[in-house]
Amino acid sequence: MVEGPGCSLNGERIRAKVRKGQTVVKVSGASAARNDAAGPSVHCIIGCTFTGVQTLGKELFMYFGPRALRLHFGMNGSMRINPAEMRDGRGHSPTFLLHLTKDTICFFDSTVEIRLSEDCEEKVRVKASLDVCSPIFSVSRAVEAMCMESGRMLCDVLLDQAVLPGVGNIIKNEALFNSGLNPAVKVNQLTNEQVKHLVKMTRDFTVLFYQCRKRGSSLNQHCKVYRRSNCGQCSGKITLCRLGDNNRMTYFCQRCQTEDPTELNISKLPGLNTLLEWTSQEDESSSDHVAKREEEEWTCDLCTLINRPVSRSCEACLSPRPEISRDAAQQPQLPSSLIRYPCNSFSSPQPDLKLNRRAVFGNTTLILTDLNRKPAAALKSPPAGTLELQNSRRSAGIVTQPTQTSAGSPSQPSKRRKTEGGHVPGGHNQHSSGSGTQNQPPSSPTTPCCTTHRRPTVLRVVNKAGANKGRQFYTCSLPRGSQCDFFEWADLHFPLCHHAKRTLMRTVLKLGPNNGRNFYVCPLKQDQQCDFFQWV
Repeated sequence: MVEGPGCSLNGERIRAKVRKGQTVVKVSGASAARNDAAGPSVHCIIGCTFTGVQTLGKELFMYFGPRALRLHFGMNGSMRINPAEMRDGRGHSPTFLLHLTKDTICFFDSTVEIRLSEDCEEKVRVKASLDVCSPIFSVSRAVEAMCMESGRMLCDVLLDQAVLPGVGNIIKNEALFNSGLNPAVKVNQLTNEQVKHLVKMTRDFTVLFYQCRKRGSSLNQHCKVYRRSNCGQCSGKITLCRLGDNNRMTYFCQRCQTEDPTELNISKLPGLNTLLEWTSQEDESSSDHVAKREEEEWTCDLCTLINRPVSRSCEACLSPRPEISRDAAQQPQLPSSLIRYPCNSFSSPQPDLKLNRRAVFGNTTLILTDLNRKPAAALKSPPAGTLELQNSRRSAGIVTQPTQTSAGSPSQPSKRRKTEGGHVPGGHNQHSSGSGTQNQPPSSPTTPCCTTHRRPTVLRVVNKAGANKGRQFYTCSLPRGSQCDFFEWADLHFPLCHHAKRTLMRTVLKLGPNNGRNFYVCPLKQDQQCDFFQWV
């Protein structure tokens, strides 16, 4: 999903890789054809010179003299510059191609419009301080803009691009969770401090979103509610519903997010994260908790001994400590996000082996660390008597299952295995317990494995228009070029509707006692559906 951070990164890529002064040679694509029928033709920029690019929220503006291209990315929108293949990772063709003198830009799942450059520049200038991705973002002005929408729900105000450009569904859900507010709460129920805290959390998660996308790291590990079944804080069930004027998918925790803002204590909520300070050019974040170069252990260049931070000379060869240049001292040793962001947890270091030895100039301590060492519990070998007992049982044809399980794992009943003689150890035949297994309910269908690679398949949904649109099926989990031809419908155990067609499984998204429950319904269009209904 392309939200404000993704659009800002696309603008940065164009500034870095596409030189100004190039002439438009050709434009093509499905978006260009639709634009020709709906408004001014995009072909009017052919022969114009590329002069720059700007971003505002989810909008990207490319300037060509007096005219500009306004691009908006869809759910699966992306951009490639001078690609080797004219298809994205999903195998889709670009919806708009811009051919310049030396470069070619491909836009996937995006819409394009022709605007006047003066209007676009004025819009960016006026709303730049409201853009959550802008370096000149103003918290005070954003608070004023939100307070003007006093009668609307928070989930609608945050997604309004006229109020906070760049906020998408992911940022909306996570910012509301970090603020402890239910999405259905209205703005007039909040105090000024609560509105300010919500704006700061929105900006904070936006910067985190930007950093993850820029570095290629996963954002899911920082999400507490979005597309999760359980809350990342209290492990409670996440409520999924369609809420607001546009019925957007909304994720929230009923335990952690209150419907009554008067019960909310801001002092117990997450404060302004230092991610906001990293991108601010005015604030200087303190780094007192980060060790400086002169406070770290240092290695002798002559004998490679690791010395203590307080040592001014090597404890073995008395070589002086190498000087630290000012440029090296000012550079951060680790990425700021790994040190400061609270979601990153670092495990305790492995125990070191210290050896004391006598040297010519005194006693020396050598510290030996095994970075590949596994926990001691995993290296423990069973006693010798246990191995002998197991070998004797195997030779006698007796196999037993362990009855004790580790903490936190479900206990499994012991099972008896048939021996070579055809009887079950314990004196009971296998058919004698058959009556007890007949009353067990049938197990739910499991994920099948593909016939060629013997790997678990993935569940997909038919998006192509037709009779099977919306149906789920299993296919090979490997990439498109390595996939086998395995295919299996996932709804073969679904009941048939009154039209004798295989039903579809839906989920209740309306708030109420049945929220989250699955049900079967007729697969036809809404005006052609029968009245079939059955809970899963």
